[in-house]
Amino acid sequence: MIKIVRPRLPSELESSLLKLTEELAKTAVPARGEHAQRMWKRDTVRRDVYQPVRDALVRMAPGIDCCMYCGNQLADTVDHYVPKARCALRTFYWPNLLLACSTCNTRFKGDKHESDGLLGSLLIDPTREDPFDHLDLRLKSGVYRAVGGSKKGTWTIEVCGLNKERRPWARAKAWANIGGHLRAWARARNDQDERGMSFAEHCIREQPFADVYHAALRQADSEHAERIFADTDPGTLDLLRDVELRAALQA
Repeated sequence: MIKIVRPRLPSELESSLLKLTEELAKTAVPARGEHAQRMWKRDTVRRDVYQPVRDALVRMAPGIDCCMYCGNQLADTVDHYVPKARCALRTFYWPNLLLACSTCNTRFKGDKHESDGLLGSLLIDPTREDPFDHLDLRLKSGVYRAVGGSKKGTWTIEVCGLNKERRPWARAKAWANIGGHLRAWARARNDQDERGMSFAEHCIREQPFADVYHAALRQADSEHAERIFADTDPGTLDLLRDVELRAALQA
C-alpha cells in the first residue's frame, strides 16, 4: 500500500457527482441503498461519471494503474472505500472512491467495513494517511506485518487479503527483480549511459506491486536500515540511498 495524493476533479465532474448525491439524499432512507446500486449501474452514469472518475483515479495511481490496496498492476474497478451498502450517501463522494483490482474489490474486501470507534474506518485510506505508519513490508518474503500491532494495519492486511494466495511470492519476486535493476542503473551511471539509467528507473517504477520499491526506499531511510538490508547484495542499501536515484524514482 502506497501513500497517494488525491487531486481536485474538474468542476463539471464535481458538479455531476454532487447532483447524484443530492438525488440520493432525497430518497427515503430505507430505499437509499438499493437506489444507490441502481444509480451506479445507470448507462449515463457509467458513461459520464464512472469512466471520467476511473480515468482520474488511474492518473493518481502509481505504476501502471496500480491497485490502491494491494499495489498490483492494471486495476480495473472503482471501489468504494466505505461500501455503498454501509453508507449509500458516499456512493458518489470523490474522497470515497479508489482504484482497485477486482481481487481486492470483489473477492476480499467486498462490503466488509469496521469502524475505528471514532468517525473513521479501520481500513487504511492511502489518500488520507501514510500506510507505512501501520504496515511493514518484509521485502525478502513479501509478507505484510502490522506495525506495533496496529489495529488499522491488522484489519487492512486481512480485509484486503494482502498476504493471501500468491501475493507475498509476487512481492518477493518483485524485490529480487529490483535488485537487478538497481545494479543495472549503477552500471549505466558508471558508463555515463543516461538512456540505460532511465530504462532501469522505468523498470523499477512500472513493475507489478509498486508498493515494493516504495517500501524499499522508505526502509533504506530508516534507523534500522543496516539490519533490514544486511542480507542483500553489497551496495544495495547505498543505491537505495542514492540522492539521484531516489529523486528519479519519487518524481
